[in-house]
Amino acid sequence: MLPKTDALLVVRTDFSDQERWQVVRDSLGDIDKDGWADEFSDQVHVVEDPAYQGLTAEQIAALLPDGYRDPILVIADKVTVESQEMPFLVILLEYIWGMRVIAPELPGIHANLSIANMDFGEYAESADEDGVFRGFRD
Repeated sequence: MLPKTDALLVVRTDFSDQERWQVVRDSLGDIDKDGWADEFSDQVHVVEDPAYQGLTAEQIAALLPDGYRDPILVIADKVTVESQEMPFLVILLEYIWGMRVIAPELPGIHANLSIANMDFGEYAESADEDGVFRGFRD
């Protein structure tokens, strides 16, 4: 099971390159020794357990503790680690529907979905042709 928390979970599933992972992790903002990210006002908890290596979104969602409140889950997988832009896989838990999102856009998506100001589809529709959401274009 994933840890019980009121925070948005970011789960690492790729352990192939520790140096590159540090760059990915740093893209989330300052993270303390317990996995809490200051960038999201302590609303993000990073899970770095090799037990989750290679798991799919469906497998990870099945490990969420009862009472997990966030509408989304964030996965740092092989694509995240290997890509220059480090797009995280963001999963809408209601449907296990995902899209890639660059780190600077995660706080806005998290905030807007948490208060139901926007829905996941609005972000997905605004993703670029490669399926990565990089922000809304004017």
